Amino acid sequence: MRHRHRRNRTAERLPWSDRLIEAGVLGLLVFTPLAFGTVEPWSEAIAELAILGMGVVWLLAMLRHWELRIELPPGWLTAVLFLGLVVIQRLSLPGWLVSSVSPGAATLAQEAWAFTDGGTGTMALSLDSHATWRMALKLLVLALFFLVVYNTYRTRAQVHRAVWVMIVMGTVIALFGIAQRMTWNGRFYWLGPEAPHGSAFGPFVNRTHFAGLVVVIVPMALALALTGRRDPARHRHRHDWRAQLRAWNSREAGPASLIPWLIFLMGGAALVSGSRGGLLALLAALLVMVSLGARGRSGRGRAGQVALATGLIVLTGIWIGGDILYSTLEDLAQEVGQPEESLRLHMWADALDLWRQFPVLGSGLATFGMVFPLVRTLRAPITFTHAESDWVQLLIDTGVIGFLLTLLSVGFTALALLRGHRMADSRWTRAFALAGLVALVGAMVQGIANFNLAVMSNFVYLALAVALSLRACGMAEHGTVTH
Repeated sequence: MRHRHRRNRTAERLPWSDRLIEAGVLGLLVFTPLAFGTVEPWSEAIAELAILGMGVVWLLAMLRHWELRIELPPGWLTAVLFLGLVVIQRLSLPGWLVSSVSPGAATLAQEAWAFTDGGTGTMALSLDSHATWRMALKLLVLALFFLVVYNTYRTRAQVHRAVWVMIVMGTVIALFGIAQRMTWNGRFYWLGPEAPHGSAFGPFVNRTHFAGLVVVIVPMALALALTGRRDPARHRHRHDWRAQLRAWNSREAGPASLIPWLIFLMGGAALVSGSRGGLLALLAALLVMVSLGARGRSGRGRAGQVALATGLIVLTGIWIGGDILYSTLEDLAQEVGQPEESLRLHMWADALDLWRQFPVLGSGLATFGMVFPLVRTLRAPITFTHAESDWVQLLIDTGVIGFLLTLLSVGFTALALLRGHRMADSRWTRAFALAGLVALVGAMVQGIANFNLAVMSNFVYLALAVALSLRACGMAEHGTVTH
């Protein structure tokens, strides 16, 4: 015990810069979801300033030792190309060049000049340069956040603290949302501004955004629960599920014994939030975790535990709000069985017509709300500011090039996590590599029929989960990075 304590204390001797950056990361995990998911300009500004401050600390720490050492994650090149594309969309380019690469954008710009005193001969690929530039800055800051975390998180203790904060925040918001369902008066936090519609959940404007957060947190929490410290002598006597249940409830189990119950609460709350996309994404993520984790005898045991957790999450959802869960499944079945009556599918059909006008480079990031009326045929008293799908909107906003660059970035990252999972030499590394992969897959699945990643809190959580998992692939059994 004395030797173990000395080893852990040595591993915790982090530089002041790493401690300061970690404090910023944990602060963002607390702030971003509570600030209405960080969708308002004021909350986005606070989060961006915090990330920029972390970047300055990281840079100063390197310059202090007269070195500039940056480790680049998998998929960095395609991600940089995508960010470059977004920046180019914002720039003023010669009219002849825009006419060559994006005739649709050039035609609309020339039509706009007819109502003014004429153009200057230059135009941007984006039809709303201000919105594109604002989103470009947001993505650049988030990329900086990912890079800082990837280069500064190097111990298991750091990973565990971050995951614990994720779990605590997910639990708090789940309890908040459940209490809100029973006592809500239509105002955020019961005292704040009125919610624009009835689909709010906790501090989130849209219940889908809470479900998207849980899709990221639950796999990380499962990895932490499955890799907790075990006493082999005592574990041999815990093959029976009743013995495991008694162990969870014993005084010697420690805080980690709470994780399964918190997972059930968060997952159940996500299921009864009413988000159809969140329900499918969470179940798909858990099934992927079961199928990929069933490797070898010990892997099959852990896969069985995840499968059991999946069943208990569903039962918890039924217990919390079986009527809401049944209504969600009924709406999902109706939308699948009667696609001709789906507003979402009608909107996507119109959106594809819009894409045909800007097929290669898109209409500009974050311009959907502005350009969609050009092709809208759906008659309904609804204003569409986004495409109800991360992938559909990405195709429209950035064209085929931006869509393919994003797919490549996600694919390279997923392959690196899958390779780390298969080649890992420790249970801890294997579990966290799989958790990051599952969180990434879950977010991508939910993005098919939900507009989720534009919410900054969810993007921060996903970026952190993936960065931690990639770093876990390079960490040794004793909690430090292998060189």
